[in-house]
Amino acid sequence: MNPKILVIGATGTIGKTVCELLKAEKANFTALVRNEEKAQNFVSKGINTVIGDLSDVNSLRKAMEGVDKLFLLSVTSPDLPKLQANAAIIAKEKGIKHIVKISVRGASVEANFNIGRFHGQTEKEIQKLGIPYTFLQPHSFMQNLFFDRQNIVDQNAIYSTMGNGKIPMIDTRDIAAFAVKALMNSGHENKSYILTGPEAISYQDIAEELSRALNRNIKYISQTPEEGYKTMMSSGMPEWLVDDMTGLNKIYGANQAAEVSPAVQQILGRKPIQLKEFIKDYKKNFE
Repeated sequence: MNPKILVIGATGTIGKTVCELLKAEKANFTALVRNEEKAQNFVSKGINTVIGDLSDVNSLRKAMEGVDKLFLLSVTSPDLPKLQANAAIIAKEKGIKHIVKISVRGASVEANFNIGRFHGQTEKEIQKLGIPYTFLQPHSFMQNLFFDRQNIVDQNAIYSTMGNGKIPMIDTRDIAAFAVKALMNSGHENKSYILTGPEAISYQDIAEELSRALNRNIKYISQTPEEGYKTMMSSGMPEWLVDDMTGLNKIYGANQAAEVSPAVQQILGRKPIQLKEFIKDYKKNFE
């Protein structure tokens, strides 16, 4: 049997890789996209698409016709619980047998940060509906370092309020590979997995690895929480997200989120991608 899979969130960093991997597996899947322009990018690569939006339940009904499994990912915002609940409710209505959802480490309706609560509410809704699920709860992404590109290029510096704290950042390519395993193989139903990289790393470690790869000195500049807050607010980040990142960085700086999960290696049969590999693969982004 080759189950039909609908990929929601196909145009994002993780979703694009999920589609590439599913295509390589010759899976029967369709990517949900918002408009014809986005659809053309996938069609040109031989990927089936359907136009739809999480805010439009009728488009979801059409997209989920004949679908067996659902990959669920959307932009994190205060609207996430409502939008992903729309997908879950229609999935239940259409008899979908499995949802693989990208969540976040620490997701819970009682989480002490907004992102955790948003995803926790959606997880609870899916469980309440009784749809078999796999919740992938990754730690901070290595790809988030792309947001530091301008400082690395212009100032040879990288900033953080984490002090000397360490966290096991994960490459989004490993998250996508794990999601595809869960979609293509049985045995992952009604399970939650915390996903991390292979080791806990500090921003000093990141600066040193960048320095080696770029063959120039990249400085790590530690900011106070107040300095970091002002920097994030001035960049245009929404206040709720700035509050989240300020609080999480305090936890990270105290090494209270440094545990490494074995899940990626157990399921993929290899070690997670290391920071050194990530920087080597994306070196041009930082030159």
